[in-house]
Amino acid sequence: MEPCPPNSPKQSAGANDSARHVPLKRRLVYLLLVYVLIVLVLIGIEVVTRLTMAPVSSLELFVNTSQQVAQVANQQQSVIFEGDPLLLWRLRPNLDHAVWDFTVVSTNAQHLREARPIGNKTAGTLRIVCLGDSVTFGYRVPLVWPDRPREFDATALPFSVLLENELRQANPGRAIEVINMAVPGYSSHQGLAWLRHDIERLEPDLLVVSFGWNDASMSDGPDRELVRTDRRVVALRWLIDHSQAFAHATRWLRQKQKPEQPPKVRPVPRVSREEYVNNMLAIAQLARDRHAGVVVLAAPYRDRTTNPPEARLMDEYRGALAAAMQQNQVPYLQILELTDEAATENEGWFGELIHPNLMGHRLIAAELLKLFAAKGMLKDLKVPTMQLL
Repeated sequence: MEPCPPNSPKQSAGANDSARHVPLKRRLVYLLLVYVLIVLVLIGIEVVTRLTMAPVSSLELFVNTSQQVAQVANQQQSVIFEGDPLLLWRLRPNLDHAVWDFTVVSTNAQHLREARPIGNKTAGTLRIVCLGDSVTFGYRVPLVWPDRPREFDATALPFSVLLENELRQANPGRAIEVINMAVPGYSSHQGLAWLRHDIERLEPDLLVVSFGWNDASMSDGPDRELVRTDRRVVALRWLIDHSQAFAHATRWLRQKQKPEQPPKVRPVPRVSREEYVNNMLAIAQLARDRHAGVVVLAAPYRDRTTNPPEARLMDEYRGALAAAMQQNQVPYLQILELTDEAATENEGWFGELIHPNLMGHRLIAAELLKLFAAKGMLKDLKVPTMQLL
């Protein structure tokens, strides 16, 4: 058989096959180099952005409706708030006697209005978690004037702190924690998402939950659309929160796509009455699934004359919640003095229309302790009777 000529098709094909056959290890190295190059370019863009451009607050990008901006993201309100990828906003960490809207606010590193870090629950500890909005947070408790930030009543405390103090005093030597898990402006939609995220870490023995006014308040859209909590959206917000380059790009795209004439929208409740009840039932079920007790506290509201349409909504939401809790055998506490049923005689319990004052918080703590004792919710702990004055 005659040998193939030097440039025969058979020899050329073999050479090409040999050239195309790159060892797997080398191909992985090439791929790794490409990824490293991409990462270095992204890091470079991030560094240049941070060095040359003014920082963009993620709070500014997460909070879009005029109602929510007024509550948490304008120049005055953002003193104590920052962006949160899951819930849009949260308390800033490590605040030390910050003055916000006539309220003295201190926080721990975990974004909670607590004087101590909240670690894993130790054996023998009884832990109560108070989940809620600005009522549970303790809006204007204590009350302080901005021009005299160090002059306030240090004994004026949110009901969560009062509960802890009373229970510890009645049970010396017992480890008792009452955690204030509340942020102004939150609805039950945000509360449910937050609890789902943190309940395993917190391990509550008892959950006290209260939402209402934010749910019924009017907004440009419902929370289920404006505060989406699915993974893809949360991941996108996480990128915005951690990358200034991504934040600047997001703001630029939004400004470019912003219509000259914003469309007119018809305000709707942030959370419909049905969704509100379902959220509260889901919160109660989350606690029960983890063998924790639960108490639902009715949202306070002072009178029916200051804002009659809003008062009617609050009555509807409260009535629907009470019926659902009774049907599902969830302990429900409605304090008469903190509802519009006691209007004209209940002003001493309120700071304004929505929020209890320091005496209102003492009343909440006292009534909760009565309920704990009546239903035996604190196991072997001694439950004291709290004096209001």
